[in-house]
Amino acid sequence: MKTPQKAAPANTKQNQPANKQGAGKDPFFSAAHDVEQVQEAPFFEGNKVQRKMTVNEPGDHFERQADQVADKVVQHINQPKTAANTATASTTATAPATATATNSAVQKKEDKKEDKQEKEQNGADKELQRRPVFESDGDPNEGNTLKRSSQAAAPDVSPQTQQKIEGSKGGGEPLPANTREEMEGAMGRDLSGVRIHNNSEAAGLSNDLQAQAFTHGNDIYFGAGKYDPQSQAGQHLLAHEVAHTVQQGSGVKKKIQRKPTKGDVSGNAGQVATAENPIDTTASKESLFVPKINIPGLKLGLMPGSTTNYSFKKTERSGKHLADWNDAATKGAGFETVFNNKKTAEIPKEANASNFFMTLESEKKLTNLKHLFTGSITQLKTTFARPFWNDKGHEINNGYDVDHKVELQLGGKDGISNLWMLEAAANRSSGSNINTEITSKVEAALNAITTMPDGQTKPGAAEVMSKYTITAGTLDGSLPISGGKEAWELSEIEAGDHLKKLVFLSDTDKARAKLIDSTNLSLITSERYGATQNIKWAPEAGKTTEKDVNVQVGHIKRNGANLKIRKISYEDKDNTTILSAGSKGSATIEVFMDNAFVAGISTTQPIEPVPGIYGGRLSGVAVKQALSAGLKAKGLSPITITELDIGESGLIGFGKINTDVPIIGGSAIDIIFNEDGIKISKVFNSGEIKVPPPFKITNTSLEVYAATSGIGIKGEANFEIKKLGKGKVGAMANTSGEFALEGSFDFDSKTFNPAQIKASYRNGEFSASGDIGIPAGKIKGLKSAHININYANNIFNASGTAEPDIKGVKSAEIHVTYGNETLVIGGSFVLDENMPGIQSGSGNVEVTRGPDEIYHVKANGKAIPKIPKINTELSISYDDGALTIEGKASYVADRVSGEVTVGATNRAIAADGTPSGPAGDKFTAYGSGKLTLKVTDWLQASASVRVTPAGEIEVVGRLDLPSAVDVFPKKSINKELFKVPTIQIPIFAIPLGPKSIGIVATIDGGLDFDAAVGPGQLKDVFGQIEFNPSHPENTRISGGAKFVIPAHAGLKLKAALGIGLSIGPASVTGGIQIVGGLGLEGEASAAADLAWSPTTGFEFNALGEIEVHPKFTFDVNAFIKAELDLLVTDISKEWTKNLASFSYGPDLQVKVSLPIHYKDGEPFDVKTDDIKVTYPEISISDIAGGIADKVKEEML
Repeated sequence: MKTPQKAAPANTKQNQPANKQGAGKDPFFSAAHDVEQVQEAPFFEGNKVQRKMTVNEPGDHFERQADQVADKVVQHINQPKTAANTATASTTATAPATATATNSAVQKKEDKKEDKQEKEQNGADKELQRRPVFESDGDPNEGNTLKRSSQAAAPDVSPQTQQKIEGSKGGGEPLPANTREEMEGAMGRDLSGVRIHNNSEAAGLSNDLQAQAFTHGNDIYFGAGKYDPQSQAGQHLLAHEVAHTVQQGSGVKKKIQRKPTKGDVSGNAGQVATAENPIDTTASKESLFVPKINIPGLKLGLMPGSTTNYSFKKTERSGKHLADWNDAATKGAGFETVFNNKKTAEIPKEANASNFFMTLESEKKLTNLKHLFTGSITQLKTTFARPFWNDKGHEINNGYDVDHKVELQLGGKDGISNLWMLEAAANRSSGSNINTEITSKVEAALNAITTMPDGQTKPGAAEVMSKYTITAGTLDGSLPISGGKEAWELSEIEAGDHLKKLVFLSDTDKARAKLIDSTNLSLITSERYGATQNIKWAPEAGKTTEKDVNVQVGHIKRNGANLKIRKISYEDKDNTTILSAGSKGSATIEVFMDNAFVAGISTTQPIEPVPGIYGGRLSGVAVKQALSAGLKAKGLSPITITELDIGESGLIGFGKINTDVPIIGGSAIDIIFNEDGIKISKVFNSGEIKVPPPFKITNTSLEVYAATSGIGIKGEANFEIKKLGKGKVGAMANTSGEFALEGSFDFDSKTFNPAQIKASYRNGEFSASGDIGIPAGKIKGLKSAHININYANNIFNASGTAEPDIKGVKSAEIHVTYGNETLVIGGSFVLDENMPGIQSGSGNVEVTRGPDEIYHVKANGKAIPKIPKINTELSISYDDGALTIEGKASYVADRVSGEVTVGATNRAIAADGTPSGPAGDKFTAYGSGKLTLKVTDWLQASASVRVTPAGEIEVVGRLDLPSAVDVFPKKSINKELFKVPTIQIPIFAIPLGPKSIGIVATIDGGLDFDAAVGPGQLKDVFGQIEFNPSHPENTRISGGAKFVIPAHAGLKLKAALGIGLSIGPASVTGGIQIVGGLGLEGEASAAADLAWSPTTGFEFNALGEIEVHPKFTFDVNAFIKAELDLLVTDISKEWTKNLASFSYGPDLQVKVSLPIHYKDGEPFDVKTDDIKVTYPEISISDIAGGIADKVKEEML
């Protein structure tokens, strides 16, 4: 459509577009289409002639080019947003498109020749550009193919229409933030100055021009229902009209980025990890190395140091950044200088006023102001501390956020040296995307670590991000973000640069804007934004007037952040009072009514007096308090408002959703209010998702956002039950406006089949249910299991049955439960009674997961042995296929007592008698112990015993006996072996005086035996025993000992030789006394045989013998005394001779044999009759005779 403009002077030159044929080939707007306009100063500066607006013809090359641009813009907006797409868009943006423009040129459908003719005929006309009605379908694919054979002629522009267009210039609304960001990225142009007119007046103008939409300079007017940036048809129409603003060069400039100053870091990083040593979890040394982290290019340029091996630790947010900024921004001396210079230049008459009125430069001449700032210089300095317009005076959609240049999550300093104001959309996108990126890279780094340092446990990603020093090998600037990149530096605010596109209002300006007209109530809804609603008013003089109104603040859209003013009460005052003090009232407002995401609120709040205007200011503090107290997010409530204003597009502000949804309870979710409605976007980290035990979140990409139908969820949360399995949940299908998740939980498939159950979260409750199983061959000792899992009301239940596969188990009843954060498969069992040595047994069995992450069957219980004389309970244990039954028992039987360890197992039995090795199919009894064996009442021994494989006790081995055992006491034997009869033997005549006396010898005597034996002792006793209580008839004890008999024995020879007279009266006395002895002393020993059996009893046989070969040893004293009684005198004579000892006799053999025999049941006694003595044949006569000869020889 033709664009209205003032007539150009006669000497004005306008260059025509070049290279028009190539318009469709160049990307969007090419440099080839740029048109330079040169205007010479008019000859006269007086009144200018306003030329009539005209309408361009449909289908001219400007229309074709706009269609081409619109096609590409729509394609760009709707393509999947991958990193590559973003990079392409960024590249496109850095090479801005240019437009073929005439800067008020006439745009009509014609070829080069027609263009030349148009230059000659209509060069000074300014044209409107329109979208023809017959293209109302708005299909983006119709751009170059639509047939225009029946197009109607372009209509004339009436004076009334032209006047309305001129009067509305600069009004309207800016492009929606998201739409503007997308189109700026596609076109490479700053579109902040574009204004959208979408109201009844715009619809009427479009209808007058027979157009869906038309463009005039920066202003785009839409027909009824044609403005729809959410649909592709609506996007195409909008992009087409935006292209016309670029073509006309109406203040749309290439985007220029001022080079910002660097940010600042906190310097709180600790120990640095490296690629070689990527992790350390030691206290005060917590650190992790990640190879690379992507951040937005905008943020990369703000990093103050090297981006290689960049180490950082998350800085805790103090929440003071707004206060810090406001404080610093209001202290700049430059503000007052610029302010004072402007007021002196712009309102010299009112320069000394105490209360000032200002607006954006583009609105000064409007009759209905949309932005009105009022107050003293101090008040305005505070109001302007955070401008929402750029350095060109254009309003920025959603304004700016006070932003940390170096993000706190990258170790940025939480202080004024690290703050600036960045477009809100870019700031919020940057923070969210960086958080997601760090989380992803930390989780990847942790997963890549397979071996932890000794004694250290791998942490979770949330723990690392909250307190570890993270070192990024490289910081890369390729992370995409949305939103524009314009920003304000603190130094610019301190210098007052942001005031340059604001203007003061003089009394004349205020009068034109009807600020003191009682027929127009000016209600300022926001101090910071200066948003003003002009309401028609008919007051009753001097009284309070109450009126129902229907004032829409902001765009009417589904789930928008608009509000409605429903009722106003205002106290009428005279002009003098209004100018000096203003007046007060109240307003009833409704916000978020019929909103799918936030519960609506209706509240009545005060209108504060503003001196100088008829109306006042809606109390922002009161509105903020009311909304903070009552605002609730459906499904997530409640909401705390941090900052809130009411701008021309509705509610503008942000806050926190302090969600009471248990699974994300305590998580602060940022909520933003702007012209696009309500926006939340929260990507949760693992520590923020709260699931009840036994579940544990491992990692998450779960995100919530405000969708058109309410709460929106994307991503997923991954969780696990330790030693059981893993699962994940994401957005639940077919739910509207509620926080609901669904997914599955997978048990370890190496063990379970089926292994998956369903999991969900809805209505504040986490639940899971399903059936799983364990087939044969998965767990040794378990044949199968069938399990039902159910989790509800924070209680985990598991039930089912299982069938064991344990050798030696006859039957079992096994159930499945859950307790102590462990799946318990267990029950009871009964042993097979055919097991060797076992009479019966039962116990409990369970399946547990060991440190090796493998399930094992374990069992325990009690058993009663089937071993004679063993009366005790045995313990049962089962582990990994091996069944062992074992216990200690007291054993008491005939002659035997003691303690025995007995058992049975299906493991091999080692040489030492204990179970060892793997489990097998055959059961064997085993055991060992020490028993005391009572051989006789006087003989006890101890012996080692074992249990036979058949389960019987057997004593086989050497008996351990005392070192010496008394068998019998000492026995003495005295026996006269024989007596020799007296023998007289003539010897010789002894001359005695006159006579000889005949001497005869008499010999008598005998041989006596004297012996003592004992005590008899068994020494070095040993025994071999074979004893089986199950077969006592076969028991046998055999062995041996040294049977030692301390003894002495002797032969006592008694011999006397008497001398007699063959005649008397003489007497002769004398003799030879011979004392002879044959003796032996010693210790006789001999092998003793021992034997015992139940049938024969105990039997002991031994033979003790002592044998020597001595000779008699004699001590001889000889004497003779002769006496003769002659009556007259006695004659007496005595001979004595001490004879030396001498041995006499042949070889003699003296031997004592003592047979020992004992039989069980008989008393032990050594009878002297049993002692055999071998003594020599001794002829006493011969000995005596021989001795006599010796005596005679000696004496005579």
